[in-house]
Amino acid sequence: MKRLITLLRHGETVTYDARGDFCRPLTEEGKLNVQRIGAFLDKKNLHPDKIIASPAERTVHSAEKLHKTLYPGIKPDITTNADFYNATASTLFAALTALDPETRHVLIVGHNPGISALPALVAGADLRKKRLFPSMKPASMIMIEVSGKWSGLSPESGRIVEMVDAADVAQEFAWPDRNGTETRKRPAYFYRQSSVIPFRVMPDHSPDADIEILMTLSSSGKHLVIPKGAIDPGLTAIESAVKEAREEAGCIGTVHEPAVGSYHYQKWGARCNVEVFAMQVTNLLPDTEWEESHRGRKWIALNDAIETVKEEGLRKILQVFRDQKSRFVNIPD
Repeated sequence: MKRLITLLRHGETVTYDARGDFCRPLTEEGKLNVQRIGAFLDKKNLHPDKIIASPAERTVHSAEKLHKTLYPGIKPDITTNADFYNATASTLFAALTALDPETRHVLIVGHNPGISALPALVAGADLRKKRLFPSMKPASMIMIEVSGKWSGLSPESGRIVEMVDAADVAQEFAWPDRNGTETRKRPAYFYRQSSVIPFRVMPDHSPDADIEILMTLSSSGKHLVIPKGAIDPGLTAIESAVKEAREEAGCIGTVHEPAVGSYHYQKWGARCNVEVFAMQVTNLLPDTEWEESHRGRKWIALNDAIETVKEEGLRKILQVFRDQKSRFVNIPD
């Protein structure tokens, strides 16, 4: 029986994070490059039935980003293995030999130097024959076809069938879906987004009390924004918006339905549609639990927030929220 092993090094990361190496996040280009690899695999109809990642933030997020382009509309199913964090090649090899016999194609997301050294343990003879000495760049991939049982892997088992990095594959994505004939700068799901207006009632608790909005710096650090992001495959608009609020602003709260409204704006060569919900904040996460604490956050009076936001469509949504605030605000006893 022929089996496939796909090895992926995580995408490019920031060089430093105050929370430590384990928590270093992907850069925006790092996320995009991993998704380019996912689109490459999808186009070749090479879909792993098992994805295993190191539990570090950069490897888990790489696995999730890859999954979203490989399996559009399906919530990522990723297995993490604590032993894979900065693992040696021999540790990764041991995990391969212990795989369920029913697994036909496994994809491992890991770190250098272990992930680059692993091919020598499962396709060493082929590497020597081809005079290959792989040193995997961020968001690069090696696919190896192996014969026999997982438990019988050896340097003579496999042959290299693909070696690519993000620079080698298509830089744009099929539009309006994976079978589309046009292309865009981001995967198709990026263009359907959701957002929350994270708010709190000022201390006097009166029905006419002023409202404050929790805002953070944009990813570019140039202006204040409210949490917003693409609706993740497998999630509803509300679920995705709540996820963005937790990650971008480190806040948790009660989300109100129906949506306050929706708006659109142009980005990445197409129109992004955004559904906006009101969320009364009940808890702020400490920096140690807040994934994007580098953004900073600030409570802004509602009227000031309306003047601050960049998109005209969002400004109108905030005005609707202000005019209909009694529909969204729960006044404490």
